[in-house]
Amino acid sequence: MPRVGAAKVRSLIRAFGSLGEAARAAPGLVAERCKDIGPALAEEAVSALRSDFAAREEARAQDAGVRILTWEDALYPESLRAIPSPPLCLYCVGEPRLLAQTQVAIVGTRRPTVYAAEQARRFALALAEAGIHVTSGLAEGVDAAAHRGALDAGPDAPGRTLAIVGTALDRIYPEGNKPLAREIARAGGLVVSEYPFGRHGDAKTFPQRNRLVAGLSKATLVVEAGARSGTLITAGFARDFGRALYALPGRVDTPAFVGNHALIRNGEARLVARPADILEDFGELDLREGRDAPEAPAEPIGLTDDERRLWQALPPGEDASLEALAERAGLPLPAVSALAIGLQMRRLIRPLPGGLVRRA
Repeated sequence: MPRVGAAKVRSLIRAFGSLGEAARAAPGLVAERCKDIGPALAEEAVSALRSDFAAREEARAQDAGVRILTWEDALYPESLRAIPSPPLCLYCVGEPRLLAQTQVAIVGTRRPTVYAAEQARRFALALAEAGIHVTSGLAEGVDAAAHRGALDAGPDAPGRTLAIVGTALDRIYPEGNKPLAREIARAGGLVVSEYPFGRHGDAKTFPQRNRLVAGLSKATLVVEAGARSGTLITAGFARDFGRALYALPGRVDTPAFVGNHALIRNGEARLVARPADILEDFGELDLREGRDAPEAPAEPIGLTDDERRLWQALPPGEDASLEALAERAGLPLPAVSALAIGLQMRRLIRPLPGGLVRRA
């Protein structure tokens, strides 16, 4: 129901204990107990609750391969429960467990400069390779470049990409990005909407989408935003939700980056120039939260004594610098550098941004 959102549903649940009980109540009692629901709307609400809409919606979801999460689902992300007016439902195609894992939003204009598109892809690629999921809004321009960069990290990268859309999943806009949405889901990522089937996007749904992009993410990177860019709406949500905010610098003589520079100048966003600037801030976080703990693989066959010492100094699932490994293994740094190259060539460890390495 267009006029019944999260606040009114909460009001119904508080008044009756559940929506099922509210459905069995007389409309007059609903209006009496719920001060924010007048008599006319109470009639509509009770009628809707008694209808077969939910059953029909679930049937459509099953046919379309869509999973619907509600507040009551264990997979409903805590990050969204904490924001004002969290969505009643999340319609998901792909891997819903990603919702609870570490994400960075990459956002920007639909008509980016070549520089901005390249940087969106560059940052997304590095974040996905480092095990951080990349979240954006599936719009043209910077959003699409960010999704593409995360996909380019390949199936072996620990990071995926999440697309939060401002329409129903059967009305994805722009239509040209429908193939990208399908690719994201097939590649182990996730496409999410809060809207029921058939809902087209409008001037209200896309800003609402932006609040989910910011709410799901631990940080938001503004790649390119003009003075009145809708990207600044996402940045505002990130600030209001207490999330970290980053912005890329751009040319000072072009209006395309006025929004970026204002965020930096006002101290709202931290200037970043390379993916490592973000990764360093995430160094103290558990980037694998919400994932199953990795099992320790068997020690590779054929290691030399020094290679074994280096391998044992790098626990599974942990990132470490060569300097840290040299200290742990009791080996000189030049020797560790040479050993690491050899292990990389054998695909036993892999390099990460910021000079870190991890077991492959």
